[in-house]
Amino acid sequence: MSAEDEWRAVRHEQGAGRVNQILGPKAEASLGTLGELGDRIIETIYGDIYQRPGLTLKERQIATLSMLMAMGGKDRQVQVHMRAALRIGITEDELRELIIQLAAYAGYPSAINAQAQLNEVLTEQAA
Repeated sequence: MSAEDEWRAVRHEQGAGRVNQILGPKAEASLGTLGELGDRIIETIYGDIYQRPGLTLKERQIATLSMLMAMGGKDRQVQVHMRAALRIGITEDELRELIIQLAAYAGYPSAINAQAQLNEVLTEQAA
């Protein structure tokens, strides 16, 4: 095994742990359906970036959600990361406040879409 392969294996293992922590126990298998793309997501995003010490997990999740909501057209990813935010301790009220903040900088259409995504996630969790 090459040094790069060993490094990727370590990052994958660390990333898989972080994926399970943030996205839940089914997420690694779901990412596995993406083949090499899923492996790269686990290794790069969760095995590298999410391991960095500069931001807390909560701060990283807020940053991720802010960007996804502001970009628009990322409804599935917004819902995944809203579920993750709730899983790691970000409250419903904090998510609502984040959406209000979004309206000021990304516009009301983005905020309305984000609120609709949050409503779906909360309805799903209440069922």
